[in-house]
Amino acid sequence: MSIEYSTLDVEASRRFDYWNDVVCRTCIPAASRQLAEGPFNGQLTVQPVGSVDISAMSAPLHLWSRDAYHLRIRSEDDLWIGYMRSGNAVLNQEGREVVLDDGDLTLYDAARPFIAKLTAKTIFLVRFPRTSLLQRFPAAERMTALHLNCRKPAVTPLRLMIEQAADMDFQKQRPGAAEQVSSTLLDLLGIALEFQSNVKELSAERDLFCSLVAYIKRNFLDPDLCLELLAHANHVSTRTVTRAFAKHNMTAMSMVWQLRLEASHRAIKEGRSRNVTEAALEHCFSNVSHFSQAFRKAYGYAPHTLLRSR
Repeated sequence: MSIEYSTLDVEASRRFDYWNDVVCRTCIPAASRQLAEGPFNGQLTVQPVGSVDISAMSAPLHLWSRDAYHLRIRSEDDLWIGYMRSGNAVLNQEGREVVLDDGDLTLYDAARPFIAKLTAKTIFLVRFPRTSLLQRFPAAERMTALHLNCRKPAVTPLRLMIEQAADMDFQKQRPGAAEQVSSTLLDLLGIALEFQSNVKELSAERDLFCSLVAYIKRNFLDPDLCLELLAHANHVSTRTVTRAFAKHNMTAMSMVWQLRLEASHRAIKEGRSRNVTEAALEHCFSNVSHFSQAFRKAYGYAPHTLLRSR
C-alpha cells in the first residue's frame, strides 16, 4: 500500500520543515535548503514493491546535502536510481556531476556523501538493496553519478516498469506479485548497468565475484558453509575471497546470513515455517534469540509479528 505526503495540508510557514522531516524519514537523511521563493508545495508518494521502494516526488527548487555527519547518525546501505520523469536536477557524488533532464536516469549511493539540487514535476527515487543489486552486477558501486544511456539495453524497459510499478495496487494482485516485480526491476537495472560499463576492464573481477556469489546462493542453507569452504570450492585463498567482497563493502558470510534471513522470511510468510524456532533452525540459526534480533534488524519487526499477520 502506498503512502502519500503533501505540504498543502501544512501551514505555509512550516511546509519546508515538514518536507525535510518526511523525506529524511522515508528516503535518506540529509540537510536540505529551500531555493524557490514562496510557500513550498511538495508531494511525495512512497510505494513499497517487495524489496524495492519507489518514491514519486513533486517539488519546487530545493537542495539536499548528505555528508559525513548524516552517515554517522544513520547509516544507509542502499543504492538508488533517480529517474527524472519531468524536471531537472544536478547530482554530485564521488567527484562526478550529472545533470538530469526529462527522461534521464542516474545511480547514486546512500552510503556515500552527495549533493543534489532539483526541481521536479515528477521524479522517481527508487531504493534498491545493495546486496541484491551487486549479486546481479558486482561493479554497480563504481557507476554512481553517471547518465544511463537510454540507447543501451534495458534502460527503456526499466523506466517503463518504474512508472507502472509506482501506480500498481499490489493489494489487488496475487500473493508474491510485488516480490516478482521487485526482482524484475533489479534484473533490469543489473542488465542496464552491465551494458553501460567497460566489460573488458571489469570481466576478471566480476567473474570471480559472480562465481563466489553463485556458490553462496546454491549452498547458503548448508550449515557447514564457511569462508574456508567457499575459498576451497572456488580454488582461491580465503584472503582472495575476503578482498573480492571487501570491494563491495561486505563480507562473504554477511551475504550468507542475509540470504538465510530472506529465506526464513519467505518461509514464515508463505506458511512453510509453523513457528519462530522452526524458522530459525531450518535456516541455520542455532540460537533463536539471535535469529529474532537479526530478523528484527533486517525487517523492522519480529518474526512472531509476521507469523501473526499470515
